[in-house]
Amino acid sequence: LSRSKVFRDTHEEFIRDLIVACTRREYPVNRYLMEEGMKGDSMFVLFNGIVEVTAGGRYICKLKDGSIIGETALLNIDNRRTASVRSLSKCDVAIISRFSFHSILEKYPWEKRKFQREMKHKLMELGKLIDVKDDINLEQQATQCDALKSVPFFSDPSDAMHEFVAELAMNTSTYWYKPGTVLMKEGDINCEEMYILLRGSCEVYSCGQLLGRIENDVIGEIGVLDLLERRTATVQTATACQCMKLSRQVMVPILAKYPDARLRLLELARTRLTSINESIMTSQEDLSGTAIQDLCGRLPGCAIGFGPYVNSADASMFAINPIFQDAPIPLVHALSERLVDKTFKDGEVILQDGEVFQTGKSFVYFIVKGEVEIWKEGNFIMLLQQGETFGELAALRKLPFRQVTAKAKGAVACRAVLARSFLEVLEQHPSDVVTEILEEIMTYREQQLKKKLELHNVLAHKTVDIDFMFFKLPAMQQDERVTPQHQSMAEALKDLQVYEWTATGKALTKKARDLPPLTI
Repeated sequence: LSRSKVFRDTHEEFIRDLIVACTRREYPVNRYLMEEGMKGDSMFVLFNGIVEVTAGGRYICKLKDGSIIGETALLNIDNRRTASVRSLSKCDVAIISRFSFHSILEKYPWEKRKFQREMKHKLMELGKLIDVKDDINLEQQATQCDALKSVPFFSDPSDAMHEFVAELAMNTSTYWYKPGTVLMKEGDINCEEMYILLRGSCEVYSCGQLLGRIENDVIGEIGVLDLLERRTATVQTATACQCMKLSRQVMVPILAKYPDARLRLLELARTRLTSINESIMTSQEDLSGTAIQDLCGRLPGCAIGFGPYVNSADASMFAINPIFQDAPIPLVHALSERLVDKTFKDGEVILQDGEVFQTGKSFVYFIVKGEVEIWKEGNFIMLLQQGETFGELAALRKLPFRQVTAKAKGAVACRAVLARSFLEVLEQHPSDVVTEILEEIMTYREQQLKKKLELHNVLAHKTVDIDFMFFKLPAMQQDERVTPQHQSMAEALKDLQVYEWTATGKALTKKARDLPPLTI
């Protein structure tokens, strides 16, 4: 390591820590240690063996004992392998991961500054560092690069998009926003920033109506691209969100270097402008069986919503409901018209296990706010949260009784529909997507219920352990010798109270037990 170009002039203790942190592995003949173009997050030190290096289908060289392979994966933001390495003989290697390398680097400030200077110099030479920073966190920016690739817009595997993503990761910052934070306001002339939503959900409003929710998407590109002088919509976080924030000063020079990425972003912006215009201008009476994404011409990853067809409160609820978020508009519209408000206090029972189910009186519930606990015979089954549905099992399976107990955890607000109306809507507006998701969710919940009951039965018949403490009683024999006295414990155990641990806690059992005789 100390003889290599990468780790030359580093402290001896730093090299020792790297050796301690590495893992050993053996590769048989004709195995690839790494492949060109694949993601890499580790470096190899070849202790023993011979490997062949190829790139672009061409032979490069052979490496022998003591060689270091893949060190650029520890230093580059773009962590794709630049060559393929194949073993020509049995190889014994040490593997140093990117995480271990950067963790050790934090303990050695001089080495950390050395690698940061080298990386910064390399990036400046390539023209990839626009926002010049004094402290480049290599590990953090590599993580940001991976996070960006998880967003559908950046998932294109082309080389140009890959370089574009790597450069964005080097010039962006990550922020967390709590629920209810307004990221941008409709009509605002400040269009200097755009966001990339990595985690969480945001709600999009325009002209006072909810357009829908977005996840893993780009926000604010219309203003940064100078297509309009004002923000076209209000974007507010619905859950805790992790976003990358990019300024116009950074984004414009990067887009100038990658025309394909700029065209892709322009197409997304054009599609969204068309979607907003159609959502606002379309009459509410113009309903069709087309899913909302097709109706508004939205690309995959755009806002999930229902335009002007459903009131904002119900649209927000259905947008996060896994069953109805992709449902046809007529179905959601008909269901919304039949919903009523229901509120429950902390600990209040919403559904009772064994309660008679009647389609004309019993309800199916949609959680708008709060959490609901599901119980069965004293056993906790699951916790349902905002946007989820409960009470539909008895309706769809045509059961005579409720199968579980539902309790409010804290204050809970729900929208409810009579089971009869719920079934009528599904029958009048059939949807294969809704039917498939409903069946999947019900099957999963039935399996959870079955597992909990099986576990409860196992605990009910579990053997009970009784703890004893034995000690010897001294007794005087006729020859005045002191010896232990043996005495039966049957009398002591006769009135013994025995407790059992059940699924609901400790309970005194009243079962008569035939205790075996105590033998000495």
